[in-house]
Amino acid sequence: MGLDNIFLKFVGRFFTGLFFIFFIDSFFYTKEVLASDSISVNYKFSKTLLLDIANNNNRLISVGERGLVFRSDNEGKSWKCIQIKDKPTLTSVVFLNNKTAIVVGHRGSVYRTENSGKDFTKVSLPELKVDDSLLRIRVVDDNHVVIVGAWGLLLESTDNGKTWRKQQVVSPNFDWHLYDVVKSSFGLIVVGEAGTVIVRKSKEKNWESVYSKYKGSYFGIVKDKDDSFYIYGMRGNIFEFYNPNNNHDPRKYIWRALKTNATTTWMSGLALKNNSFLFFGDGGVVGKKTNLFSNKTVPLKIVNAGVELNNGAVFIVGLNGGFSLN
Repeated sequence: MGLDNIFLKFVGRFFTGLFFIFFIDSFFYTKEVLASDSISVNYKFSKTLLLDIANNNNRLISVGERGLVFRSDNEGKSWKCIQIKDKPTLTSVVFLNNKTAIVVGHRGSVYRTENSGKDFTKVSLPELKVDDSLLRIRVVDDNHVVIVGAWGLLLESTDNGKTWRKQQVVSPNFDWHLYDVVKSSFGLIVVGEAGTVIVRKSKEKNWESVYSKYKGSYFGIVKDKDDSFYIYGMRGNIFEFYNPNNNHDPRKYIWRALKTNATTTWMSGLALKNNSFLFFGDGGVVGKKTNLFSNKTVPLKIVNAGVELNNGAVFIVGLNGGFSLN
């Protein structure tokens, strides 16, 4: 590869693949890791940049800038706040059961709560470095939890987050950022930067790349029924990635672009109980996929994530808090 191509690759990745790492951290200075627990604070939910939210029986936990963790026991009507003492940017949260949740973030941050978010304890993982950025945590199956992150980072637990193992993805030279992971009938699918779609078949150790119809960054993947998926990312792009003939070879899956009539960057997606899908993006755009695709703009400059409540409403979060969307 010539010097010109190397330079162009570097510049392109800087402006497209590093939103979670550099854009967010540019707002707030953080220092090196000094502590491993949390404290009660009085930050306002409506004044906070929130990056993710998780729901368990309408008990909500939302995470974001400066190590802030908000919890609500009444469907988001009121919130209590704690702060990880080290103040890392927290990017993702998931419930493991009614009491246990894990949050992850920048600078190798993994924290665990056993009391529904009242306080958190640092999970020490020797495999992580202080400059590792963890971008998404998902429960992909019973007791099976996966974390993906920058520069091809992937951590896996098969005992509900008690122990973790770092995975080599594709090859030692693989360094694209990974943004999301989901389980399929044939194994795991991971999506990421520069059109990255990689798969690992069940009971196998090796990962392999799958042809991608799009070469921009994919920020997430959400599962539809019958082993089909929606993969979404930049410039309004959403692709249906589906199994045409009960074929368990992902290399033979079909790609179909959705007509979204949007140029937003989709940050996350959500499958609803009524079999429709929501996609959340910058500019306050929320896309809805039913038989057709429609968009609406909500009063958040960026919508980063959402969860469905028991009453059918969706609680969304982003820049300057969040609210319930009917």
